[in-house]
Amino acid sequence: MAIACPVAICDRIMPGSLKICGACSSELRRELAAVPGLFEDLDLAISRQTRLTGGSVGGRSTEKPLPWNERASDAAEHLSVLLLGWARVLVASVQVLQGPTCGTCTHPSCLYAELGREPHHHPAHVAPWLHRHAGALIAHPAGPDAVEEILTAVRNARRATDTPPRDLVYAGPCDGCDGGLYAKPGAATTTCRWCVDDEDKPLRYEVAARRKWMLNSMNDLELPAPVIARALTSLVRPIKPALIHTWVSRKRLTPAGLDRHDRMLFRVGDVVDLMTVPTRQAG
Repeated sequence: MAIACPVAICDRIMPGSLKICGACSSELRRELAAVPGLFEDLDLAISRQTRLTGGSVGGRSTEKPLPWNERASDAAEHLSVLLLGWARVLVASVQVLQGPTCGTCTHPSCLYAELGREPHHHPAHVAPWLHRHAGALIAHPAGPDAVEEILTAVRNARRATDTPPRDLVYAGPCDGCDGGLYAKPGAATTTCRWCVDDEDKPLRYEVAARRKWMLNSMNDLELPAPVIARALTSLVRPIKPALIHTWVSRKRLTPAGLDRHDRMLFRVGDVVDLMTVPTRQAG
């Protein structure tokens, strides 16, 4: 007997012997496997821009947006909390077995024991854990709800990453519409794809001035080393997260605190200051 897939965002028909349709099941596994990479894209998007006040397309705002993408930040937070929530639901539904496991094997006893142990709270660990136990999640009484919520959250997160056009560099947000400005490498100016000036011509910006403003706006932000490294590689010069942690170990840089994933946060301006001193002194 054929029935409708119980996942609310799906309209496919499936055999009555299944919990959810094969397409939703495959998409869930595929998206869970891609979550660690998606969070890297979200970290990059978070270091970009967002509007803190209203504005209208085609017109100029009296306030400039900051190089911080609140939409991406919210999407990352929601997806992280959602994945951990469903992991806890799954853990609570099975009996916890004691004793060691092989770790990378497929022994039923090891898989079952690992299933009963809650993963670490970082999404880079929660998503692979859920991917490994996707079958148990689908078979859970609330499985269709879990699939709908996870797929929806992943889709929203992917939209928030604002992936830049290929072979172009990010030049900051437009004052008029908040849209991303992109320019060819080495270009002196760029234009907004939507806004126009008083002469009805595309609104034009100087790339160097825009990127300098972005860098100055980021000075007081407190971000993890990978996010800072990506942003400053684009805006200043190439830098790796490992160098930032080296400065910490050599007591040249002091962390500003920890984020919700217990990653060290650093003030961007402090990192920029170290990048501007001679290499022998900063290294």
